Amino acid sequence: MASSQTLPRRQVPPLTLLTGALALGIAVMLLVTLLAHQQPWLGLKLAPSDAGSGARVRASKGPAADIPPGTILVRAETEEDQLELRAFDLTVEPDGAMGDYASYRRFLERQDRLARMQAAPALSFIAADGQRFIVQPDPAGRPLLDLPADFWVQCLVGLVAWLVSAAVFAFRPGEASARYLLLSGAATLLFAPAAATYTTRELAVPGTLLQWASDLNFLGGSLFAASFVALLLVYPRRIAPRWVGPSVVALFVLWFVAQQIGLFESMTFARRFLVLLGVLATFVLAGAHWRISGRHPLERAKLQWFLLSWVVGTSVFCFFILLPQSFGIDTSPIQGYAFLLFLLVYGGLALGILRYRLFDLGEWWRRVMTWALAVLLLVVMDLFFVYGLQFSTGTSLAVALLICGLVWLPARAWLWQRFVPRNSQDTFDLFQRVVDVALAPPGTENEVDRWRAVIHSVFEPLEMTQATGQPQTQVQLQDDGLTMVLPPVGRLPGLELRYARGGRALFHPRDAAQANELVSMLEHALASLAAYEKGVAEERTRIARDMHDNIGAQLLSALHSSENATKDARIRDSLSDLRAVINQSSECAETLATTLAELRLETAERLEAVGIEFKWSAPDELPAVSSHQLSHALRSILREAVSNAIRHAQPTQVAIQLTTTDNQLQLEIRDNGKGFDPAISPAGNGLGNIQARIDALDGSFKLSSLEGTTYLRIEIPCNASPS
Repeated sequence: MASSQTLPRRQVPPLTLLTGALALGIAVMLLVTLLAHQQPWLGLKLAPSDAGSGARVRASKGPAADIPPGTILVRAETEEDQLELRAFDLTVEPDGAMGDYASYRRFLERQDRLARMQAAPALSFIAADGQRFIVQPDPAGRPLLDLPADFWVQCLVGLVAWLVSAAVFAFRPGEASARYLLLSGAATLLFAPAAATYTTRELAVPGTLLQWASDLNFLGGSLFAASFVALLLVYPRRIAPRWVGPSVVALFVLWFVAQQIGLFESMTFARRFLVLLGVLATFVLAGAHWRISGRHPLERAKLQWFLLSWVVGTSVFCFFILLPQSFGIDTSPIQGYAFLLFLLVYGGLALGILRYRLFDLGEWWRRVMTWALAVLLLVVMDLFFVYGLQFSTGTSLAVALLICGLVWLPARAWLWQRFVPRNSQDTFDLFQRVVDVALAPPGTENEVDRWRAVIHSVFEPLEMTQATGQPQTQVQLQDDGLTMVLPPVGRLPGLELRYARGGRALFHPRDAAQANELVSMLEHALASLAAYEKGVAEERTRIARDMHDNIGAQLLSALHSSENATKDARIRDSLSDLRAVINQSSECAETLATTLAELRLETAERLEAVGIEFKWSAPDELPAVSSHQLSHALRSILREAVSNAIRHAQPTQVAIQLTTTDNQLQLEIRDNGKGFDPAISPAGNGLGNIQARIDALDGSFKLSSLEGTTYLRIEIPCNASPS
């Protein structure tokens, strides 16, 4: 049996691919040019009238040479038909202007009627003043020299984009990025010349031709957006499975088919939504690649080519198309030239895929951006000299180049140093100065002066006064940037700054952001200082409370003890307690039974030393609770209560009763001393300390004195911990 061998796939030579691509591109150009040439020639350049009805004559020659420019034409008539002219008939791009498909169909019907009238032997135009102009359209067709420049621009863009993408594919046929770039070039070859057939018409083209051209324009634009989304899924590195790219292209094709069969009512939605979504997806994917390529200089360099061309192209488009439209300026006469911006994108992608100067791209990437601004300036000046000052084209270009050479190039470095924001002060130095403000003695002018000095050194305002009116919580810019208001910070008043940089500039949002950072620094420093001072105060209170309740009780017991051994033991216990109070030592947790047993013995010895009878009552079984905090609180409370009875009540008997219910500890202390009136007698440190300790354990405290009997009732949860 004969063995079969797998033959290697033969690659088409690059020259053959380029020759075929050139032939296809030229064929498309010839077809589009032939279609434009076959339309009967009127010799008119029309624009919508300001009133919204009729057409204004911008220029006239040939068959329509008798119609003065500026004439408003309101109606067209032939022997078979007549039609009122509307601005609707002169719509340049119907995709985004029709709104719905019903309007689009009416537009096509009117275009078909006007095209038939335009093909008649004689066509009469009625002006707004009633004057009639008879035009005999040239049946030989529209002269090629009469086709406007934007017609040739759109055709040239389609051809160049196709050839660039084909050249990249010819030398990189195995790369997915080159294949998607080839698809985008084919899409541009489809939509750019197709748009030229109807966007540059004189008055009308046959409805069928316009519909086909518009549909092909939309299909090409959809494939263009799809190819760029798919391209960024694999370029500069693959970030999605292989099937995702073809699926994206298929989705755009299915969307085109859906609108063709009438699934959408809104033409604007059908022909703009998915394309705009695709453009947005390219920005998202570019951002994802930028983040991923942080540690991959080769990928970052390739991505920079795309971003360079994409950012410059979109910026120029916004400057010349979107920005004038926002001021009510009609940019439709130059909208065809916007197709040139696609060449920037193709150029950047081609250079990136071909890996041209990737490793030194970062050194001159910003320089290219700067030169792009110079080109923009040149174009703006050229347009100003031509349309504003009525210079000739040659004179305008010469003057613009002269100004760029003598002014822009020398001033470029100065402008960069002058207007590019710089961090003039070290952040660490500013933080140190802000901390000095926070550490200034409170209530003095020194802290206010330090804060004002910091703010003045950063923003250099001509005027700085204390802010008036309702205090704000954030830095605010007022008076279009003349004023910046800083909120009050802690004990420092708000500040109002006027005329930044010594009156040389307005306050910028980045100034507000920096001021917010300084305010946040100061708030943090003041909050840290307040937390430190609060901690110091709480520590002092703790030490004073423990010394009063525990050490005072131990020393009082030693004072009343008649036996030297007992006195010495109490003094040693006092010294031990003093060390624990100072060091805030964490003793091992004691059980509740152990703590109460020690307190019973200690209390009995203290009361026996001063001749007071002691009664103790406690349940046999106590909750199995081990808590250092609870033990410490019980010891301090009981010692202070007994000390108060010894010093002030002069009783003959003290009774302590302990009960537990539902995980609740109840302690009752009674003495039969002389009593007191709680409403009249001031509360001393002892009672205040008892109240503070019970509150910290979420307990309750009740004190009463009636007919010489003082009654103290305390309730504390057995599982309590200090709050």
